[in-house]
Amino acid sequence: MVSNKNDIIMFLQTHKDEMAQRFGVVSVGLFGSYARGEAREDSDIDIAIEIRSKKKSLGNFLGIRRYLEQQLGKTVDLGIESTLKPLAREMVAKEIIHV
Repeated sequence: MVSNKNDIIMFLQTHKDEMAQRFGVVSVGLFGSYARGEAREDSDIDIAIEIRSKKKSLGNFLGIRRYLEQQLGKTVDLGIESTLKPLAREMVAKEIIHV
């Protein structure tokens, strides 16, 4: 189970290639309370991804979320960065840490 921003970033960096092979992930970033260093015990982990066009499917989206939750031991709020609404995308852009 992860406990802080550095643990999550290290995990994402270490597993980026596996996520690319299994699910078609081409970019991944951490945002939200963990990225800001404001996470509490009950905080979820906010992660934004992009998936290669040929791999975009509901199954892959749910698969990557399940994979991240199992590996990180916390609930993951997963979003596809390019599909966020403009206001949300603007807020995420201010704090996202891409790995």
